[in-house]
Amino acid sequence: MEEYRTGTGQLIYVHPRGLCQDPTACVIHEPSDHHMIGWKTHWRGDRGLMERICPHDIGHPDPDHLDYSNEQTDGVHGCDGCCLEH
Repeated sequence: MEEYRTGTGQLIYVHPRGLCQDPTACVIHEPSDHHMIGWKTHWRGDRGLMERICPHDIGHPDPDHLDYSNEQTDGVHGCDGCCLEH
């Protein structure tokens, strides 16, 4: 396991580089070029979900995490519309 510090300062343990489920779109090691890429990451341990914190301090599921996840409910969140591509 590797240590990873989220954009909000959490220290979490993640899979090692090279063992990514999708090496072209790993939220930890190789984020894709989505419009939320510059937002801070935040781990939601209660949901097992990586979020991106928008400029309004609202957590939105990271698109790379959603692509990896099998849980349809992972996309459910209190949304202010920032996660929609502009």
